[in-house]
Amino acid sequence: MVRFTSVLLAVGLFVGLTSVSNAAWAEARSAEVSLVATINDNPAFQPVQWKVYRTDGSGTPKTANRHMFTLNNLAPGRYTAVAWVDGSPPRKRDFFVMADTANSIKVPLD
Repeated sequence: MVRFTSVLLAVGLFVGLTSVSNAAWAEARSAEVSLVATINDNPAFQPVQWKVYRTDGSGTPKTANRHMFTLNNLAPGRYTAVAWVDGSPPRKRDFFVMADTANSIKVPLD
């Protein structure tokens, strides 16, 4: 009976500690996202204003002024990308980032 209890306790500790370390490791993971503004299903190849932010309000918005915008080390979560060219209405695209992924998001401007 004592041996069974010891084995059960050892397994419980191992599983518990592994879960805690996996959870901490998963939170530290990040992703890369490439945003591409398109016109007629081709890259815009003109200056495009970008604003990218987390929908939960955490973090600081990221901005750029080019047709393609790559963000490295994004924390997992839901994001919104807003893109526009001078004289055009802004276009939005919501996307979800998962840990350890590389994503390409197209935002049509037409």
